[in-house]
Amino acid sequence: MVGSELKKIMPECLFPNSFELNLLSEESIKNYFSKNRVTSVIHLAAYVGSLHDNIENRVKYFEHNILMNTLITKICYEFGVTKFIGILSTCIYPDKGMTYPMEEAEIHEGAPHHDLYSYAYAKRAHAVQLDAYKKQYGVNFSYLIPTNLFGYSDHTDRLHFVNDLVIKILKAQKQNKNSIELFGDGTPLRQFMFAGDFARFIREYFYSNTIINMNVGDPINRSVEEMANIALKARNINLNIRYNNTKPNGQFRKDVDMSLMKESFPNFEFGTFENNLIKLFHYYEKII
Repeated sequence: MVGSELKKIMPECLFPNSFELNLLSEESIKNYFSKNRVTSVIHLAAYVGSLHDNIENRVKYFEHNILMNTLITKICYEFGVTKFIGILSTCIYPDKGMTYPMEEAEIHEGAPHHDLYSYAYAKRAHAVQLDAYKKQYGVNFSYLIPTNLFGYSDHTDRLHFVNDLVIKILKAQKQNKNSIELFGDGTPLRQFMFAGDFARFIREYFYSNTIINMNVGDPINRSVEEMANIALKARNINLNIRYNNTKPNGQFRKDVDMSLMKESFPNFEFGTFENNLIKLFHYYEKII
């Protein structure tokens, strides 16, 4: 989602796809770097998906992410890349015993949510790796920690909550249903950011002199139920919401502090959640 948005506003960059570059293969990465003059890298690739998929495929979430992160960082250093920006996730933060919103220095203060161990620890490990390269070799390797994302995607599976919600509403409308089902009880709190907004921020960060690791996102914290009601209102449709309490809620809250982001980029503005939802409805209408 973010890569396609970034491609629109950074056409001067290379955007290799999985056929050109296999990040799980050291040979493939080295061959790509040998053929192309790469001076900077924004590492957006990840094996990512819904809470349910994280639970069902724990091994793949750990192995794919830790392998691609480790290899690309190591090879970037070996090939003299001067600027590397890794993209992490707020799921790396501790699940319990924290005060909110959480600050960047608190990443390692406790275990992440147990249902997200594989993905979260792979992403935490990348933070450790990037900091290690920065401290030991003095290179400009840093990372951003975005909140949950939603945006345009060319597939309809393994998606985060907001994308999945929009698709469920459109399918219910198309099939003349009077309700949708959501996992859990609707109480968990989340910060969500439109992928296009995050792409704009990455571009600004990339061309700045900032190398500070920081949280990025819209600071507003909403419940699952609140987001569902906003989406129904944005679509101007009246559907009943059925909560499936046999399914997990996931981490109750994980909102993070945006002080560093605001201090470093005081003029950056996010689009409104409602307007970005309307854009997403229009997009998925054409492919569902």
